[in-house]
Amino acid sequence: MLIEIESFYGGTLISGKVRSIGQLKSRMMKIIHEVGPEQFIDTFCHRYGYDIYPYDNNIQVDYVIDLDIYHVYQPSYN
Repeated sequence: MLIEIESFYGGTLISGKVRSIGQLKSRMMKIIHEVGPEQFIDTFCHRYGYDIYPYDNNIQVDYVIDLDIYHVYQPSYN
């Protein structure tokens, strides 16, 4: 799965395995509570085996993690 992380610190793309949006939300909240949004990407990717890629707003992603409001959603592309 390709996931976009939106935050005050900038956008990032990560790639890894996830079974459901619920699992992704649970993982997000666990890391947020442990290290906060500043260290989220490095900690999340290290713990769950995700790869980090340069941000490109032309790429369509499977999920978006918004660290400003702690929200995970599937974007719609029309």
